[in-house]
Amino acid sequence: MDPVNRPLSPHLQIYRPQITSVLSICHRLSGIGLGAGTLLLAYWLIAVAAGPGPFGFAQGLIGSWLGIILLVGWTFGLSYHLCNGIR
Repeated sequence: MDPVNRPLSPHLQIYRPQITSVLSICHRLSGIGLGAGTLLLAYWLIAVAAGPGPFGFAQGLIGSWLGIILLVGWTFGLSYHLCNGIR
């Protein structure tokens, strides 16, 4: 076969996503999210040790609507990552 006219391999766009690849990607993304959430937890623990001023600021930040959404997302990511890791 002539090297110029040989068939090329198809690109990723023609493949349908498989459940195993989607779960693997979600597992990796939840691990990245858990890493970011662990930084927030470390900040809160440092604020607890620093005294009432920084602790009050950290509680206000985590107690806001954005902080609650982040905590709920972190909890969901933790449960998903744990259950998928056991599988």
